[in-house]
Amino acid sequence: MILGGAVRENHALEHATIVLLNKQYPETRLSGVSFASGFFVFGDVPTEAVLPTATQALQRLRGGEPDMAIHERCGTNLAVAGMLTGLSAMTVAKMRKPYNSLNNVILASTAALVLARPLGLMVQRYITTRTPGETMRISGVKRLMFLGSPAHFVSTDNPGASLLPAVS
Repeated sequence: MILGGAVRENHALEHATIVLLNKQYPETRLSGVSFASGFFVFGDVPTEAVLPTATQALQRLRGGEPDMAIHERCGTNLAVAGMLTGLSAMTVAKMRKPYNSLNNVILASTAALVLARPLGLMVQRYITTRTPGETMRISGVKRLMFLGSPAHFVSTDNPGASLLPAVS
């Protein structure tokens, strides 16, 4: 899946915002999801805390802390782990006997899971997130209920980020 620049930049801002909110509200479980028009923060935090925290996250990302865009619990890591594990298990299962044994499938799957962590972080750094450019602005925060749980949608305006990556 190819993500556009606006989604990648919002994904980075989502991660940085959640990192800062977790520092303010360490007992609250937070998660998020990003789109071209903004991102959701799922979790019970005060609405009035989200906008200043997102603004601070944006400033810090631009001000020399781009690593705030990389998050240990990102869904990208889970997707990479799932793909690597599935591919490794399928590859071993299709080998000729005696290499296609259950032990080798388990060994290959375990090796894939070990490799998935650093690879997932690398995929975040180079593919699914990008430091927001100077044209990105946070345009507002709206509190919603999602499946009975509180959520906040942080709207962004980003005229400098393309929806599709530029072809070189």
